[in-house]
Amino acid sequence: MAVFDEEEVFEQRIATALEGESGGECRQLLEELFGRYRGQRRLLDRLVRISDGFQSAERQRSQNSLTRYEQQIRQLEKIVRISDHYQKMLFDLNRNLEQASNSDPLTGLPNRRYMTGRLKEAVAEAERHPERGFALMLADIDRFKSINDTFGHAVGDEVLKGVAGAMTTVLREYDVCARWGGEEFLLLFPGCSPAAMHLVAERLLHTVRQTPRPRDLADGLTISIGHTMFRPGESIDDTLQRADAAMYRAKGLGRDRAVGL
Repeated sequence: MAVFDEEEVFEQRIATALEGESGGECRQLLEELFGRYRGQRRLLDRLVRISDGFQSAERQRSQNSLTRYEQQIRQLEKIVRISDHYQKMLFDLNRNLEQASNSDPLTGLPNRRYMTGRLKEAVAEAERHPERGFALMLADIDRFKSINDTFGHAVGDEVLKGVAGAMTTVLREYDVCARWGGEEFLLLFPGCSPAAMHLVAERLLHTVRQTPRPRDLADGLTISIGHTMFRPGESIDDTLQRADAAMYRAKGLGRDRAVGL
């Protein structure tokens, strides 16, 4: 109320001065008005500075928050990239380990472990669908021990790789040729009839004969093959033993030939 009364008094003084002719009073009132104007101006400037400082602080806080947010985003992106790279490394490692555990390192063919799994699958399929039989062939490189003993294991390795590569050219997409052990190869032919099995065996013999031999060898390369059909109800060991017996019969008949049982 005091401020309000003071303003009323000041306004009354202005009104009186304007009605009168006192120049001194008018000057005094003008000085007071100017003083009040400057005080209000200083107050307004102070309020503006406070407002600007507050807005600047808010902008800075917002900018700091945005900067922290962007830093966190970049950190998360880096973590995601590291995680993706780590997962890819694990995937590649698992794939390489699986491939190594299922492959023969010398010839690149599937190994005995892999073929054993495929044989189990083939037997299970044949038991569900007896009309979908399969053939097995056991191929053995002729006189391989003599090659190793005479020319060394390096030449023997070249022979193994050459024969392995030659036999795979005869296979269909779903046939399997595995290194069974030493110089023996086991071949699985799903959905193969006895007549077709004999033709495939002859093609394998011919293909291996045409295989380029290491220059140290005077004689060409040959294989002996024993082949047989899986018989529903028997174990896979029985089938393998029959193929093995047929292969040794081919050896006894002079090698470089195929015998079926």
